[in-house]
Amino acid sequence: MSKNLDLFIDLNEAGLDLEPEELEAYSQRLVLDLKDGLAEDAVLARSADIPEGSKAGEGGFDLGILKAEVNLKNILAVLQWLRERIAGASLELEYGDVKLKYRTEKELEQQLQALEKISHLTVRVVKSDTSKD
Repeated sequence: MSKNLDLFIDLNEAGLDLEPEELEAYSQRLVLDLKDGLAEDAVLARSADIPEGSKAGEGGFDLGILKAEVNLKNILAVLQWLRERIAGASLELEYGDVKLKYRTEKELEQQLQALEKISHLTVRVVKSDTSKD
């Protein structure tokens, strides 16, 4: 039996340039996509769900933050899907005080091997500086 992981996806720094209503609609579409074979479950995150240290509002749903229950076997597929879905952004993985940023799939796979020991993970989608290369 494989372990599931609570995955929080934070889109607030992704540079999507969306109005609040558009961000909510976009987030809902991502939730539906995640539920379609990538995650066991996915919802818009509530303030009470967000791990300590993450940005959270006072109550209700937090715009741009999704919560998904992901089987560890699917985590790499979910992160690859997210990178493809939000072009021009990089992903930063956070677990408590540990923050990981990856540039290659090999680096990501190495970092994800440690996931068997944790119960939740936050992924920040951050607008990339395209002037570098």
